[in-house]
Amino acid sequence: MADNGEHLEAMLSQNYLSTDDIVNLLAGHRVRLSKSYGDSTVHNLVTGNEVVGSKAKDVIERWKSLNKIWESSTHGRSDLAPTIDTLLYSRDYALQWAWKKHKPTSTIWKGFSACLKHGLEQEWITPHDYVPQEETPEEVRARETEAKLNPLGQPREGKGKASDYAEKLKKQESEPSEREINNSLRIIGAMRDILTSQDGDVKEQKKNFTSDSQLINYLVANYDGEGLSASTLKSRFRDGANLTERKKK
Repeated sequence: MADNGEHLEAMLSQNYLSTDDIVNLLAGHRVRLSKSYGDSTVHNLVTGNEVVGSKAKDVIERWKSLNKIWESSTHGRSDLAPTIDTLLYSRDYALQWAWKKHKPTSTIWKGFSACLKHGLEQEWITPHDYVPQEETPEEVRARETEAKLNPLGQPREGKGKASDYAEKLKKQESEPSEREINNSLRIIGAMRDILTSQDGDVKEQKKNFTSDSQLINYLVANYDGEGLSASTLKSRFRDGANLTERKKK
């Protein structure tokens, strides 16, 4: 297994992990215990830097607490690697177990949150590796967003559960952006100009277009601005035609 900064990449690239590796991942640090704190070594899994002094002692205490949580949990035999030499657990199982167990607002899990964020950024893992399949795509993306914005799991104003974020994201996606609105208004403005334009005091005769292509070509040749490209106009005209109904006479 690689040392220090490369250890997290090597760990997340394996199919199976030992209990020590799993607890290291949960703590966000590679911990090698000895009988006394002074002889134990602690390295941050994300940075690879060694942690010493009182900070190392705090990490070791957190590591021991997480080890107890892991050991006290019931793990199914189907999650074990097919080996009789040692107990190895599926990497995805360990990630999914930790994802369900961890509490973002608790400092004991901040190391795991940091490892998860770094692993996603480096593309060593994907959300599908650790998110329960029953969650919706919106909830998956909401959790990803929350992990990136708040990797240490600190409480934030307005912070809610994943389903709340999912609903917010879904609402934002369903609402047109200011850019989309401006593009549509630009098309409307160009059409108004064509239909009502005047040359001095003499109103121009309404131009006759026998096809969408003629109208699009005229707009592209005579008007500038985002949203007035041929492809955009063609798409908007098609969508508009599907929505427009003439009044019955």
